[in-house]
Amino acid sequence: MTQTANGGVRPQLTVSLFGTAQAQPDAASASTFAAAAGLAGPLAAGPLAPELEPHIALAVAGAEDEGDVLSEVWRTSSHLESVQWELDNALESLRQAVRKASAAGVAQDELCAAANLTAQELADVLAAGPAGPAVPQL
Repeated sequence: MTQTANGGVRPQLTVSLFGTAQAQPDAASASTFAAAAGLAGPLAAGPLAPELEPHIALAVAGAEDEGDVLSEVWRTSSHLESVQWELDNALESLRQAVRKASAAGVAQDELCAAANLTAQELADVLAAGPAGPAVPQL
């Protein structure tokens, strides 16, 4: 079975289904197909300028290496951000625990030893008070 679609503006489109009679292409379609088939051979054979082939291979290999190196940068940067986030949370937890212990009456020298803080750092933590919601800095 062969069906032909013609939109009036564009060339005809002929579709043939397996096991049916084949439609004969018109002369314009045949010449266009022959021209395209003539280009396929040289293009499939390799680069148009063989002297560029080693440089093309190096460029492709360099792009692949660059992608691997860049992926490593992304992974490392992501890991660093995660660790920084964990450190920020740990520091805030420590500050809260120090404030809670101070409010419960634990001596400042014991707090300094337990929290590994100097007397000035302990004073700064206690003076800051509980942290409120974070305000993004622009």
